[in-house]
Amino acid sequence: ESSEEETPKEEEKDLVDANIEPEELTRLQRLRRRVFPPKEDDGLTFRQKMAKAGLSVALSYGWVSNVSYAVTVSLAWYIFSKRSGLSPLAPGQWKGFLAVYAGFYVFNNIVRPIRFALSVSVSIYFERVVAAIQSKFKVSKGVAIGLTVFLANVVGTITLMCLGISIAAAAAGVPVWA
Repeated sequence: ESSEEETPKEEEKDLVDANIEPEELTRLQRLRRRVFPPKEDDGLTFRQKMAKAGLSVALSYGWVSNVSYAVTVSLAWYIFSKRSGLSPLAPGQWKGFLAVYAGFYVFNNIVRPIRFALSVSVSIYFERVVAAIQSKFKVSKGVAIGLTVFLANVVGTITLMCLGISIAAAAAGVPVWA
């Protein structure tokens, strides 16, 4: 839990660096300030900032995860089909496909922090989509959220999965339904 929040020493260092005049900084400190400019302190902890971001981050995390899994299923489909010359849907092939996919599943769990970071960065777009749906269709925020979830996380995921598997099958030269 303490790893989610900055330690007092890091906070003090940031405050000290922020209060030093540019000519008093070392080259490395100037570079750090240019690349990572000091942020206004809103007094919120990391956990409080995440709670404030809330729903849009949760929506975007679902979407980022679904995209990640759709891509890895498609890659596993391609690898399995290319190696075996068969579709995972062919009789008796599902177990072999799942063995290939298991490696991608482990990979997806290892990169979960990256998926979370991506979801934070795309959450602003989900906020905009919810607001646009709410405005365009004159519906409540709850209905707009429901429509966004349905369109992005259900329709979008199914579309991406079907497209990815179709491309994987075509690239492997093995029909999906073979």
